[in-house]
Amino acid sequence: MQTADRDLPVVVAGAGLAGLAAGATAARAGARVIILDSGLAGGRARTQKRDGFQFNQGPRALYQDGPGARVLSRLRVTAHGHAPPLHTARALIAGTPRPFPAAQYARVLAQLAPVIPDECAGASTAEWIDSSGLRGDAAMLAAATVRLTTYVADLDRLPASLAITQMQTALRGVSYLDGGWQQLVCGLAATATDAGAEIRPHARVEQLAGSPGRWEVHTTSEVIRAAAVVVAVGRPATTERLLPAGPQWETPGSPVIAACLDLGLRRADTRFVLGIDQPLYMSPHAPPGDLAPAGQGLVHLLRYGTTKPASDRDELWAFAKAAGIMRDEVVVDRFLPRMTVASHLPSPKQGLTGRPAVVVPGSPGVFIAGDWVGPEGWLADCSLSSGENAGLLAARAACVGPRGCGNRPRRVHRPGSAGTPKRRGSCVQH
Repeated sequence: MQTADRDLPVVVAGAGLAGLAAGATAARAGARVIILDSGLAGGRARTQKRDGFQFNQGPRALYQDGPGARVLSRLRVTAHGHAPPLHTARALIAGTPRPFPAAQYARVLAQLAPVIPDECAGASTAEWIDSSGLRGDAAMLAAATVRLTTYVADLDRLPASLAITQMQTALRGVSYLDGGWQQLVCGLAATATDAGAEIRPHARVEQLAGSPGRWEVHTTSEVIRAAAVVVAVGRPATTERLLPAGPQWETPGSPVIAACLDLGLRRADTRFVLGIDQPLYMSPHAPPGDLAPAGQGLVHLLRYGTTKPASDRDELWAFAKAAGIMRDEVVVDRFLPRMTVASHLPSPKQGLTGRPAVVVPGSPGVFIAGDWVGPEGWLADCSLSSGENAGLLAARAACVGPRGCGNRPRRVHRPGSAGTPKRRGSCVQH
């Protein structure tokens, strides 16, 4: 293996949550970092402004005690948000919102609390619910809670260990973020650039070539030599096309998708509604989050899994009407017919430990990150966790970290500190 040139950067392909976490981590460890993206930073975490409303790419909640929150804390990215208004929740049963079954829900939580997720390894969520002793309405409520915390409707394909971990983590608190998930995008971009990283938008990576220590990252306009590379470009197939040694894993499971209807409303008093016998839910994100003009509201309606776009759209509008939302109350709406929730659903047999590792076999100094990589976390938690891990390993491979070739890492600058380098990246919201 050739020794990495000490002046070559770590190049990160992709500036979603995983890529930004990787770039920020590597830069803070002392590496010279260039982050490339085919569009603008943020990926699926970008927030869109429309008529004063701020729409995330579907309903998103940050787990306050999840792996992602711990990564953000280590990177000194503060997430400001509010808990969802579950105290006024309703249950959708047979197409009609009804009082939430609090007593049965307490029974489900009591059944869930003592379970050790690893002891359910190899089982599906459907099998776990069947073996839990929950029956009838309680079993349906447990399934609805699983859908709520995992965004997965097919419980025969969902690992029980993943579902249990998600539910237990959710009980420790979730937040709807003020200003949307753009807040995290901007925070990670600021941390990266404050540590000296350069973010280059509209720089699509076409190919990764070269050899260990002297990788060549080919974009549409230039070739960048790199000591180490993190590929965080999205789905497994997109990643495979860039890797120099070709496919490195078995065919991953299919992505998790959903249909989503986002509504900006003239009023701000909508209740949370959870579908019990149907794979639906509706959640007001503003209030509590700061995502809408004063006195107005923003809600997300979701169908877990999809059928036909027209049917899903009609079903979600009918759901909104059943929940008391009239068309003339809607200021702006947006329909996402096939929203990607997660790039890869592992099988019950594999679980999270069966996902591809951050290290790419046969390509020293090349790493991958994303919501389908590594054994920790689900959804954004996985993106941030794998991104941090890839960034640390890339910095070491570039021989700048404390366990690299002996070079002392550069001083990590904090915002407002003396000598803070000029920011070379930007956070743009549309």
